[in-house]
Amino acid sequence: MADKDKKSSVGPITFARQVQAEGRKVTWTSTPETIQATIMVIVMSVIIALFLFVSDQAIAAVIRLLTGLGS
Repeated sequence: MADKDKKSSVGPITFARQVQAEGRKVTWTSTPETIQATIMVIVMSVIIALFLFVSDQAIAAVIRLLTGLGS
C-alpha cells in the first residue's frame, strides 16, 4: 500500500512533454543507413529461406529413401 503513495501521477501534458524530450535524445539513422540495413535484412532472409528449403528437401529425400515411401 505504501508503494502506491510513493508513485507520482503524471498528467497527459507532462507525459507528452517527456515523450517529446526523449524523442529529441534519439540518434536517428540516416536514409542511406536505413536502406542498407533493409537490403541486408532482405538478403539474409532470402539466404535463410533457401537454406531451409534445401535442408527440408534433403531430409525429405533421405526419409523417403529409408522408408521406401513415394517410390
